[in-house]
Amino acid sequence: MQDRGESGQGQALRNMERMESHDHIDVTSAVMRKVHQYEGRRKSDLRAGTRRRMALIASFCAVVLLSSITVYAGTRFIEIRNHEGKIVITSIAQQSNPYANYYINVLDKYEAELKKKLKPGEMAAYYVKDKQIQAAETLNPVHFLYVPYMHRSYDELSKEMQTTDTPQIQEPTYMPKGYLFDTGSIQAKPEPFAGTPEYEQLLAELKAMAEKSTDEQALFYKMIPPTKGASSMIRYRKGDHQINIVAFSKPTNSTVQVPSGNAEKLVVNGKEMLLSSPESGSAATYTRILTWLDATGHVLYNITDDAKDPLSKEEFAKIAAGIMGE
Repeated sequence: MQDRGESGQGQALRNMERMESHDHIDVTSAVMRKVHQYEGRRKSDLRAGTRRRMALIASFCAVVLLSSITVYAGTRFIEIRNHEGKIVITSIAQQSNPYANYYINVLDKYEAELKKKLKPGEMAAYYVKDKQIQAAETLNPVHFLYVPYMHRSYDELSKEMQTTDTPQIQEPTYMPKGYLFDTGSIQAKPEPFAGTPEYEQLLAELKAMAEKSTDEQALFYKMIPPTKGASSMIRYRKGDHQINIVAFSKPTNSTVQVPSGNAEKLVVNGKEMLLSSPESGSAATYTRILTWLDATGHVLYNITDDAKDPLSKEEFAKIAAGIMGE
């Protein structure tokens, strides 16, 4: 798998990270947006757009936003509970929405335009003067775009994770043969959050800019300082193949929902994890995704493999164990 052209693919992730009052988090959509966002620094694959859009359709469709090795029987629906008996991770059926393509294409276009104006480490809040987008975004009409620094060593990434108070990814002690550290990055938390006075003030400013405009301009933005980090990612590469590890800051009371065609439960060093596969015939660029929570329940981890170089269950377990430091 080669890198895809970068465009506005952090949107679903940023939506997930800012809507902390919701009860559910759709993790697969967010993870794949996250993965594709970091793949655009090399522009070697011009076929990116088609695969990217197909993989991201779910990010708009899933409007319910999402919280040694033993293998349990595979099925579509698997639940993982915490020590209190509350469901914290569950697999769900994948969904589709015919409006997704239009929505994603519009945001891709405007984020690509805005990204040209930003440097690594800069963040902007933006508003799109589009009737259909506004109709779909009645709760969160303000979008956020952060351009990350692309680190070429784990040590560089580690420093930024610590200074930005971002969910930490410990450098894996195991990686399948041939896979080497390729790049790492963080995503800033999109603040202010919807419903706060600061958010309403920001929305009012952006709307005022849009209303005053007399030309056909549709994108209006304001630079804002990034605060805490919301997620971090490491990519390992072997030729055209890659393995991605993502850590999210998870809302305390949310349930993580993983859209999947098939799922099974793994137990790695006493920790229950969900190993899920996409629906057969889907355009996913991975074969499986492993999802689990840390001991505090506040950090969500994911590992995705490469559809052209799939990992075994044992390899998923070894990578996860290495991240856990056990």
